[in-house]
Amino acid sequence: MIHTAHRFHVVDPSAAAALRRDGFGWDVDGASLMIPVDRPRGALARLWDILKRRIHMSRLEHVNITVADPKKTAAMLSELFGWHTRWEGSAMNGAGYTVHVGDDDSYVAVYSGSDPEQTIPKADASYQMRGGLNHLGVVVDDLDAVEARVKSMGLQTHSHADYEPGRRFYFHDHDGVEIEVVSYA
Repeated sequence: MIHTAHRFHVVDPSAAAALRRDGFGWDVDGASLMIPVDRPRGALARLWDILKRRIHMSRLEHVNITVADPKKTAAMLSELFGWHTRWEGSAMNGAGYTVHVGDDDSYVAVYSGSDPEQTIPKADASYQMRGGLNHLGVVVDDLDAVEARVKSMGLQTHSHADYEPGRRFYFHDHDGVEIEVVSYA
């Protein structure tokens, strides 16, 4: 049984047959392909590559947010979520500095403009402003451990909830960016 997996509905009968021959798992409906969330390794990694070539998959690669201190924000995200810095350097045309922090598949680009002291008061207006960032959502295995790390950084957690499909809490980082932390475990 696959406890945490991506589900893909396969509509092309020949692709479904080929994937069944390649040994991928199927849900009880016989039409939904189940792929474990954990990054595959070894033989499963080769099968995963076959799957990606046979089924077009869209995914979110990154989100770019403006912060006062990209290195500080990247360090916080790395400590909380076990991410690593994928790249850092001058932003396009030298207009600021950017750190890409995440895992091998996706990341958050934390960016500061050419004048990091320039700010626009937020007053938590993102939910009323078109194009505003409401929050980042991050899935973790151990919600309690991450919450302890958030609190150890002097940040306040709020809006705790436990409803299907998982438990969650929120916090605001030092730039006022709201982050939702959720666990489906």
